[in-house]
Amino acid sequence: MAIEFLDTQLSELTTIRVGGGADRIVRVTTEGELVELVAECRQIGSPVFILGGGSNVVGADSGFAGTVIVVATTGMQWSEDRVRVSAGEDWEEFIVHALDRGFGAFTPLSGIPGTVGATPIQNIGAYGVEISDLIESVSVLDRETLYQSELRPEQCEFGYRTSIFKKQPDRYVVLAVTYLLSPTVEIDVKYPQLAAVLGVAVGDRVSATLVRDSVLQLRGSKSMVVDTSDADSNSTGSFFINPTVAREVAPSGCPIYSLRMGDPREDSHVKLSAAWLIENAGITKGFSLHPEKSTIRVSRNHSLAIANPESGSAAEVIELASHMRQKVYEHFGIELEVEPVLVNCALSDLTR
Repeated sequence: MAIEFLDTQLSELTTIRVGGGADRIVRVTTEGELVELVAECRQIGSPVFILGGGSNVVGADSGFAGTVIVVATTGMQWSEDRVRVSAGEDWEEFIVHALDRGFGAFTPLSGIPGTVGATPIQNIGAYGVEISDLIESVSVLDRETLYQSELRPEQCEFGYRTSIFKKQPDRYVVLAVTYLLSPTVEIDVKYPQLAAVLGVAVGDRVSATLVRDSVLQLRGSKSMVVDTSDADSNSTGSFFINPTVAREVAPSGCPIYSLRMGDPREDSHVKLSAAWLIENAGITKGFSLHPEKSTIRVSRNHSLAIANPESGSAAEVIELASHMRQKVYEHFGIELEVEPVLVNCALSDLTR
């Protein structure tokens, strides 16, 4: 195999810039290399952690006792109504390619850092669009059987920021994603904040190029686009997801969002703004637990993000995230769910 062994640490491979080393860190550039390396690790009993762009990962300072496989596979196979994209392709670059070909449906998801392989795992979503709506199938390797297959959307168990891949993180390796395509030069604006920036009403149709530009502007203003000149973008993006609760327990004044049409809970439950919960639990933008000795802080531009502007540690990230979750629980009785993958680390238990 023409694989590349890397002499580095997770802090150099993740956007939040924390994490120690591993028994070995290996970069693969073809699907064949990826499959063979996973099979080899299974044979020798080495635990495996699959890493893409590192934008949704917090690695422990102690590192990972096993093999970290950095997926850098490339390739886009276009046809008239679908495209198969290798897991290691950069997500933002794919959106640009699709838009250049007249397929603008992906543009509300612009600026989300990471690779194509991560999109079905998190079921990424933004500004009224979820990637599950645009997926035809996901090519996977089953780590237990080493069998390769194509999973249809219904087999992927997609939900809000979740999937079978997130629910069973040690079961599948995403090899590629096949997206459905339809010529789209204008798209419906579904999200009020985006509509306000564009100066249109929700439901209006707007140029996909203009939507992309506006989404990048919005995300950039929140430090949610990786930018070497913006220290607050050294983060995992949103650290917590918007919680779903019974409608009657929603705190007064908290913004609420309807569940997706067809969700069996849509009449009785709502999604809450996790950012509002955090801020109204007393955690302000820029908040730090130990400002005199730690640079780790809540982002100055988004209360859902934890930023590492200098050289903070994973332990400090976990401590701050645990504090934020505890405060929300104390104020509202609502338990926030972590969005990024925590490698060899975990938030403190809630004090009931």
